[in-house]
Amino acid sequence: MTILQRLLRLAKRSAPVESVGIPTLDPFDGPVYAVGDVHGCLSLYTELEAAILQDSAHFDSPATIILLGDMVDRGTQSAQVIDHLMRRLPVAAKRLCLMGNHEAMMLRYLANPQAHADWLHVGGYETLASYGLGLDISTLMAMSARKLQQALSAHLPEDHLQFLRDLLPAIRVGPYLLAHAGADATAPLAAQPLQALIWGSAGRVPPEGLTLVHGHFITDQPDCGPNSIGIDTGAYATGRLTALRLASGHRPAVFTIRQDSAFQDLKVYGSSP
Repeated sequence: MTILQRLLRLAKRSAPVESVGIPTLDPFDGPVYAVGDVHGCLSLYTELEAAILQDSAHFDSPATIILLGDMVDRGTQSAQVIDHLMRRLPVAAKRLCLMGNHEAMMLRYLANPQAHADWLHVGGYETLASYGLGLDISTLMAMSARKLQQALSAHLPEDHLQFLRDLLPAIRVGPYLLAHAGADATAPLAAQPLQALIWGSAGRVPPEGLTLVHGHFITDQPDCGPNSIGIDTGAYATGRLTALRLASGHRPAVFTIRQDSAFQDLKVYGSSP
């Protein structure tokens, strides 16, 4: 290992870790619906949202829908998904949206396209196309910094960028920690590493006493472990989008929207509500 490599490794180790505090949903009196990775699949999401609102009518208190991040990239309608999420719900319910690694990559690219062009290869190209910026990847990468920034500014509305900047890092709901990808079991909720929440860099074990609800890791069915429940069923690739209902006094239950829309109890999850 060269001296330069050693210095770079040392700098990486000593770089400060960005930590964030986790807000709490209070009160947790109505049903909460955690939604897995939408990835630009607007029609699947709107169908799932309609099913959620229909189910929530059976509860006395208004529902909260919490999207677990990765609303953008991969699919073809990222801009339209954000448009929809910025609109008010038609009933007395609310939405909250969390930061996923794809939103983080998008913001990083928009701040410095030349340095972070790798985003284009993991869904960013489809996202830019959904905003009407239909240039191919090689053309985007060959553009000068000035022309590319002009093109991005002309196609991406500022209110969409602000929506992305305002995304929550994670949220606590009663005995559940909702995050995009993971958590750090050794860190308090007041100082969770952001990389652990949006990339799963510290694993999928939450601080003691909590159950993690997350997306990010695609599975055929909801993945229910002793400390976590994963609900990313790969909407953009499989045509299946999943939500988990959390409600006081009720066992967690799953909605999976697909060609034959279905609802089922999450019987494989064994802990009491």
